[in-house]
Amino acid sequence: MKKVSVLYIPLFLSLIYFIYFSKIESLALSLFLLTVGCFVLIKGSDFFIEGAVGIAARLGMSEHSIGITVVAFGTSLPELAISGLASYQGHTETAWGNVIGSNVTNIFLVLGLAMIIIIKPSKFALKDSISMLIISFITIFLALDGTLQFYDGIFLISFYIIFLYMLKRRKMEEERKTTLSFSLITFLFILGVFGVAVGAEAMVRGAVSIAEFLGVREAVIAASIVAFGTSLPELATSITAAFKKHPGIAVGNVIGSNVVNLSLVLGLAAVLRSISISLLSPAIAFFIFATIITPLVLKKQWIGKKMGIAFICFYAIFIIFLYLI
Repeated sequence: MKKVSVLYIPLFLSLIYFIYFSKIESLALSLFLLTVGCFVLIKGSDFFIEGAVGIAARLGMSEHSIGITVVAFGTSLPELAISGLASYQGHTETAWGNVIGSNVTNIFLVLGLAMIIIIKPSKFALKDSISMLIISFITIFLALDGTLQFYDGIFLISFYIIFLYMLKRRKMEEERKTTLSFSLITFLFILGVFGVAVGAEAMVRGAVSIAEFLGVREAVIAASIVAFGTSLPELATSITAAFKKHPGIAVGNVIGSNVVNLSLVLGLAAVLRSISISLLSPAIAFFIFATIITPLVLKKQWIGKKMGIAFICFYAIFIIFLYLI
C-alpha cells in the first residue's frame, strides 16, 4: 500500500471527530476540513473506482462498459457528493458554483495542461464536445428564470441517460480482468463510499465557513477552491493519459466529466432542492465562453502548446474575476 494510502484512515477518522463530535469553530479548522476533506474525498473516490471496477470485471463487463458507467461516474463522484450534499443542506450556491467552476477548471486548466503535452485530439472528442455544448445551453435555458426546479433536474438527468446510450453504441472492447480478491474489492468499495461521504461533508462545511470568515459569497469559494479540489481526479487522469500518449482518455475525460457534471450532478442537486442561479455571475460568463471555444478548437485542430498556454491564462483570469467582481 502506498504511503499516501496509509494516511487515509487516520485522516478519515479525524474528520469524523471534528465534523460530528467537536464544537470548535475557527478559520484554521475550516481550512483543515476543506483541505483534508479534499484528500479523503479524492482518495475515497479512487478506492470506490478500484472496487467498483473490480466488481464489474468479476461480472464479466467489458472495459468499454466499465469506462462509460463505473469510471465515468466515479471521476465525477467528488462533484456529485459535494453538490448533492450542499443542495440537500440548503447551500445551493455551493451546489451550482461547484459544478460551473469545475467545468471551467476542467476545460481551461486540465485540458490546457493536456494540450501542452499532446497535440492530437481524440477520435470522438469533437462529437462529445457537441454533446457538452448542447447540455450546457440546455442548462442555461432552464435557468433563465433564475432557478433550476425539480422537473428541470429530471430533464438534465434524462440527458445523461441518453448520453450513456449514445456511448454504448460505440465499438466494444475485450472483457476487463482483475487480480484482486473479492474481499479486497468489497473492502475498497465500502471504504471509498464512506470516504466520499465524510470528505464531502467536511469540504462543504469548510467552504461555507471560509466564505463566512472572508465575507465572500459561497459561489465564489465553490467555483474556485472547491471546484479545483473536485477536479483533481480529472487533472490526474488527463495529465497521466497525455504523458502516456492516450489522447482519447486525456481529452475525452474532460469532456465526458463536464457532461456528467451538468446532467447528472446538477440534475440531482436540483431534484433535491430548487437551486437559484445568478446568470450574471462571472463564473457563468466564463462557463459559456469555455463551452463554446472547446468545439471550435477541436474542429479547427488548434490543440497544441500555444493554445494550452492560452487556456491556462484564461483560467488565471477566471480566478481573478471571481474575487474582484
